Amino acid sequence: MKAHRSETGALYAIVPVNTLNASKARLAPSLDVAERRRLSTTMLLDVLWALRRVRRIHRITVVSADLSVRRIARLMGVHFLWEGRRRGLNKGVRLAMREALQRKASAALILPSDLPLITPWDINRFLTLSDSYPISLTPSKDGGGTNAMLLRPPGLIQPAFGKGSFRRHLSIARKKGFQPRVVKLRGIALDVDDPSDLRLLRKLSMRNHTGSFVRSLEE
Repeated sequence: MKAHRSETGALYAIVPVNTLNASKARLAPSLDVAERRRLSTTMLLDVLWALRRVRRIHRITVVSADLSVRRIARLMGVHFLWEGRRRGLNKGVRLAMREALQRKASAALILPSDLPLITPWDINRFLTLSDSYPISLTPSKDGGGTNAMLLRPPGLIQPAFGKGSFRRHLSIARKKGFQPRVVKLRGIALDVDDPSDLRLLRKLSMRNHTGSFVRSLEE
C-alpha cells in the first residue's frame, strides 16, 4: 500500500468520480448501463494504478457520492472521501482540496477518472514540466476540457470543470494574475466521452484494465 504522509510540502492527488450508474451516459448508443459502469471502473483502476507509482505524490484521494467507489479505493490502497448527497464534480473537488489544505498539503493534482491511456510517465512528465508554476493545465484532446490541473497551493483558484473548462480555467487564473503552464500530453489528453472515443480505444493495444474490457466487447 502506498504510504500516505501528512506533512507540509506534500503533493496530494485528487480523483473525482461520478456515481457509476450515471456515468458515461453519452455512450448509451454503444454500451448498456452495466457496460458503462464497468468501463468507468476499469478506467478508474488504471488512473489509480498510474498515480500509485508516482513517488512525488504523498496521498491519493478519490472523492465521490457513490459509496460503491469506496471499495475500489480500498482495493487500490488510496483514501476515499465521501461527498454525502451528490454535490457535483466541482463541489467534490473543492471538498477534497479543503481536506488537503487541512492536512498541510502544498499542492494538489486533480485528474479525472476516465483517462485510459495514462501512465506513471505521463504524470511524472506533467509534474516535472509544472515545477515552479502555481497553476498547470493539460487540455483534453479537443481542447475543450481540462484533463489535469495542478494548483500550488490547493484551492489557489476555484475549479470549473465541465464543458469548455480549459478556457474557463485559463481565464480564472489570468484574472487572478497567474499565467498557467499548459502541458500537452497524449496519455492525459484522451478521455472517453462519446462513441467515437470508444471506437478509438478499440484500435489501440492497451495493456491495462481498460484494454482488457474493450477487448472483451469484441468477443
